[in-house]
Amino acid sequence: MSNPQRLQTDSSHLTRIALNTDTPRCQVCGDHLNEGDDISVYAYRPAGEPTYEIGYLMCGHDTHAHPTVFTRGVRELVVTGHIGSCVNTQTQSTRWVLLAPTIVVTSPTTSTDPHVHADTTSPRTPTHSTQQEPTPLLTAVREQTRADGGPRGGSE
Repeated sequence: MSNPQRLQTDSSHLTRIALNTDTPRCQVCGDHLNEGDDISVYAYRPAGEPTYEIGYLMCGHDTHAHPTVFTRGVRELVVTGHIGSCVNTQTQSTRWVLLAPTIVVTSPTTSTDPHVHADTTSPRTPTHSTQQEPTPLLTAVREQTRADGGPRGGSE
């Protein structure tokens, strides 16, 4: 499937996807978000899974940087859109959904590198911090412990 076709397919899968929250809030600044507000969301789909999930949502209008580290084996998207609601009158319940999705960044399952789409409205590029190897346990213990067995830098 070509890239434009894949984006169209991904976009159709994201239209009216549940935001998985009862009270939409920006995960960065904590502002309450209302129906009709512009938002950016992080959506992901592990390899082999048929549907996307929403990982977090943020204020729209390019307010916050995307602090995203992309993962191999997971198709990840940064998407702009706005909040809508879906009401089930039979159960008297409402769920918040994503409307008018525009995919601005993708990371395929075969890579950890983001691809920013030049034809989108967001000039923002995601922040991509390099993943470091974990510190070996013995090294961490040696660096954090004084000769008398107490922690470095304190008198605990």
